[in-house]
Amino acid sequence: MRSQELRSAFVEFFTSRGHKHVPSASLIPDAMSTTLFTIAGMEQFVPAFLGDEPAPAQNVVTVQRCLRVAGAKSDIENVGRTGRHGTFLEMLGNFSFGGYYKTEAIRYAWDFVTGRLGVDPSRLAVTVHTGDDDAERIWREEIGVPGERITRFDEDNFWTMGPTGPCGPCTEIFYDSGPQNALGPDDDGPNKGNRWVEIWNVVFQQYNRGADGKLEELPRKQIDTGAGLERMLAVVNGKVSMYETDLFTDLIDAQPKPGQTSLNDKDQLERRNIIADHARAVTFLINDGVYPGNTDRGYVLRFLIRRAIRNGRLLGYPNGFLTGLVPAVVKSLESGYPELRANISRIQNALRTEEQTFDRTLERGMNMLDDLLAQTPKGGALSGQDAFVLHDTYGFPVELTREIAAERGVAVDHAGFETAMNEQRDRARRDAASKRAVVTLAELPATKSEFLGYDGLEANGSIVAMLKDNELTQTLNEGDEAQIILDRTSFYAEKGGQIGDRGVLTYDGAQFEVSDTQYQGEAIVHAGKLLRGTLRAGDIVHAQVSPDWRREIRRHHTSAHLLQRALKDVLGDEVAQAGSWVGIDRMRFDFRSPSGALTPDQKRDIVRRVNEMIRDDTPLETRVLPIEEARASGAVSMFGEKYGDRVRVVTAGPSVEFCGGTHAHSTGELGLFLILSEFSIGSGIRRIESCVSRAAEEYTQNQQTLVADLSASLATTPEELGERIGRLQRDVKDLQNAVGDLKARLASSDAQTYVERAERAGEKTFVGAVIPEANGEALRHLSSAIRQRLRSGVIALAGVDDGSVSILVSASDDMVKAGVHAGNLVKLAAPLVDGRGGGQPAQAQGGGKKAEGAEDAVRAIREAVLAS
Repeated sequence: MRSQELRSAFVEFFTSRGHKHVPSASLIPDAMSTTLFTIAGMEQFVPAFLGDEPAPAQNVVTVQRCLRVAGAKSDIENVGRTGRHGTFLEMLGNFSFGGYYKTEAIRYAWDFVTGRLGVDPSRLAVTVHTGDDDAERIWREEIGVPGERITRFDEDNFWTMGPTGPCGPCTEIFYDSGPQNALGPDDDGPNKGNRWVEIWNVVFQQYNRGADGKLEELPRKQIDTGAGLERMLAVVNGKVSMYETDLFTDLIDAQPKPGQTSLNDKDQLERRNIIADHARAVTFLINDGVYPGNTDRGYVLRFLIRRAIRNGRLLGYPNGFLTGLVPAVVKSLESGYPELRANISRIQNALRTEEQTFDRTLERGMNMLDDLLAQTPKGGALSGQDAFVLHDTYGFPVELTREIAAERGVAVDHAGFETAMNEQRDRARRDAASKRAVVTLAELPATKSEFLGYDGLEANGSIVAMLKDNELTQTLNEGDEAQIILDRTSFYAEKGGQIGDRGVLTYDGAQFEVSDTQYQGEAIVHAGKLLRGTLRAGDIVHAQVSPDWRREIRRHHTSAHLLQRALKDVLGDEVAQAGSWVGIDRMRFDFRSPSGALTPDQKRDIVRRVNEMIRDDTPLETRVLPIEEARASGAVSMFGEKYGDRVRVVTAGPSVEFCGGTHAHSTGELGLFLILSEFSIGSGIRRIESCVSRAAEEYTQNQQTLVADLSASLATTPEELGERIGRLQRDVKDLQNAVGDLKARLASSDAQTYVERAERAGEKTFVGAVIPEANGEALRHLSSAIRQRLRSGVIALAGVDDGSVSILVSASDDMVKAGVHAGNLVKLAAPLVDGRGGGQPAQAQGGGKKAEGAEDAVRAIREAVLAS
């Protein structure tokens, strides 16, 4: 039986028994979920289990894609090495929300496994919870399972999704894979080893575990079934390992033939299994809107990609092999998930960019890691700082470093790594806090503000709450800085990249100037200052948005729609928005580019296309549609964004998008579109900064003034300015070459002096000096000149220039053979100047900011060389 046959058989079995087939949810769970990824079939139904939302039907069947790489459900360490563990899996599930309970759920499970799939009942055993007499009675009396094949467990038969949420006792079906797979004589039943494989789990969802750990009864008793497709497929086909089923064999066969490798056959197969599993996982993660990054889901995706690449390197695979596997993954899974085919180009582009990025640093990072591991004895530990440098400089996720180190018998100081990471995060937080003040609120009443700003700039609303100094207050007086929450408002709160509105709130002579508008939950918070009068909770104020502010924002927001359309027209439909920021004088648009940096011609074509749409002066149209109708219309949506049952669809000429922001009345309002800059902000992500309307006019005028002033200062015309600057640049280059030659001659004359001062201890020679007013380039000139006169020895130079320190260490070949390592000497000295550095055995460099430590740094290197 092939995988698609099993999927279809499962769905058909339950739909024929009154179940509604509900499509798989995304791997990205609901925002209220406690898990990073969807890890179980029941996860999309948590609100229904809790009674917060109605169920899609009383009885439901699904085939849910899941990812388990973190937390209690993680299988990452065993992936590829056992026959039953993977990161990406499909969970077959049938659910009942008050329709049936234990008897029917157990009967359905048994009938499907033994009847529809034809599994031999004599090779099956079941487990139940220690306190579940009812489940045991049903198995024994109604199903006919012998008592000796029913076992009771406590924690193993109580299912939880995580620390909180729906949970309950469960009963599981196990398959006997045969005594040849037993770990020993005691491996003779479920949960005792490898012989018995769990293939079905029926959870009797009757509790909700709160944040305090207490169990509360759910409003109704419900059924949640989970049966791993991969394990079930292996059992049905008489295989011990799921990696022997078509889900994996097709992907293993699609991999390149191993090249030069030192791995034995067993290790090769395990590495190929890991790559097959990770290829499935990363393909679906990108399909569901996750992209490589340094935090949360993006970090997990990056780890999986780089782990697969590293295993491919061990097998001798060529660069880009993982991207080449995507079509095979899509072919394997598209019968169950047809949307994969439509996204194949986007998936490959994201993977290709990440592979190219890691390929550039992998060799250098592996060289550094190899050197570090060679210096660390078995049973020792790699420092947390070194693991951080590998992560920060060479893109090695710490989990990958830990895995490689473990293969050599070396641990990693994870606590030290976390300390270094936390220091970096603290620096980032301090930097972010200095750039933008954030409205913070406490003890806020649960409020949902109604936004009326789509229809105009003015509205009347009642003051629901006011906060001063982060405390609730009933009264505001003149001069008070505060935050005000209204039940109804025309002010747009910052969302979807569009900044919040500014304006005034007025009431009976009182005037509150709004400087920012933010969401707090579903409440719209107006932050600002009371300029005059008094305001009290309950007052009905008149809200008026600044017309200039809103006008320029909605024009720049509309330009984001036109820009995305132009990018797709010029670069292809693979372009995907990755974020945006809309202000009054510029707009930032982040996108995933299928081709890297924009060429000058592409920039011109994009600007031309946007301005064509502006000149068409097309009126904008906004419709509120059911989500399925909106998707069917072809409207562009943000990957990974969560939408409600109804969405706003904005049409601006050829651009059709999901969007909840404010927009121009027609494209002609934008006037002129200009690109200010275009650059990379991450792996595969480009950023365009642009402007329209008044800001574009001011920018054009400023540029004209700049060109005129430059032309005048250089005694030329604007038309000949480029040629004049070109001549000046050639003159500067000639002067720089002359200065370089002079520095080299000066260094050559100084070099002999330093050689004459060399210190010797036995066979070792050391030249060390602190050079004032010397940067890294000057040190390289001087070191090279010294080396020409000193064939054997170690040279250590520290240059002090404008308060910063550059360190350069060079070791001759015979000194390297004698055990000297320039990179380690720099690492020894760099902390003395509050810096860092490293490099190869023959030459290394570093630097720092503590100029007064330069002498100590050179002295430390001297002592290490002459004392060894």
